[in-house]
Amino acid sequence: MPTLSYTQVTAHGRSPARWMLVLHGLLGRGSNWRTLTRALLEARPDWGAALVDLRMHGASSGFPPPHTVEAAALDLDAVAGALPGPVEAVLGHSLGGKVALAWAARRQGLSHAVLLDTNPGPRPAGRGSETTQAVLSLLRTLPGVWPSREDFVAEVEAKGESASMARWLAMNLIREGNGFALSVDLEAMESLLADVFRRDDWGLLESPPEGLHLHFILGGRSTTVQGEALTRLERLAAAGHLSLSVLPEAGHWVQVDDPEGTLRAVVEALA
Repeated sequence: MPTLSYTQVTAHGRSPARWMLVLHGLLGRGSNWRTLTRALLEARPDWGAALVDLRMHGASSGFPPPHTVEAAALDLDAVAGALPGPVEAVLGHSLGGKVALAWAARRQGLSHAVLLDTNPGPRPAGRGSETTQAVLSLLRTLPGVWPSREDFVAEVEAKGESASMARWLAMNLIREGNGFALSVDLEAMESLLADVFRRDDWGLLESPPEGLHLHFILGGRSTTVQGEALTRLERLAAAGHLSLSVLPEAGHWVQVDDPEGTLRAVVEALA
């Protein structure tokens, strides 16, 4: 049975007493979160972190279907068991946030779940994730191998994506012969995204396990959490079921649009 790839990160010279798992979004990988996590641990050196590559992402390949949020959450148990101290927190963005909620619902001993621009409810039409769906559709149209990373970036840009999105997607390229191939299992990605849209995690928010503190950090310009979902989160925050922070100038990728605000909000969440 395959196991998840992950990287341990600690503050310089520290042996932390407690650990957190850091979970990326769809088409990402754990290393995307290295810079923010290092800054977080310098501010909170009592914590260590594991930057996880979720199933079928990064170096975590070979996982059998079904590729669901619940399956991705079950994968985390082996990572938690291999770390040198107790895992007391989980931080997740988007897909990673849904996986974090699924894991928090069944994992004993967690004190914090930090959810970055994650919608806890079902979204049958995928509303708010149109960009992600468009990227997956675009990847379906691309050829298998490119002579260079630059050629891949140029082709993605030519099809209408931004330079930053093209460079981010290029992180998934691997050497193949004399060129580069995209190491993305599109069927697995589409299966995970479809399950994100199906899942309903409101029950966890309304009755969280004893001792678990839920923290939502949203982008004010994001379309992922809006309307009734946002109103419901605000009601639950007012009732003391969770904490809610909104970074007004950030979109869905809050850690990219407002890294300082994201760092500050996560540090406060772990206080």
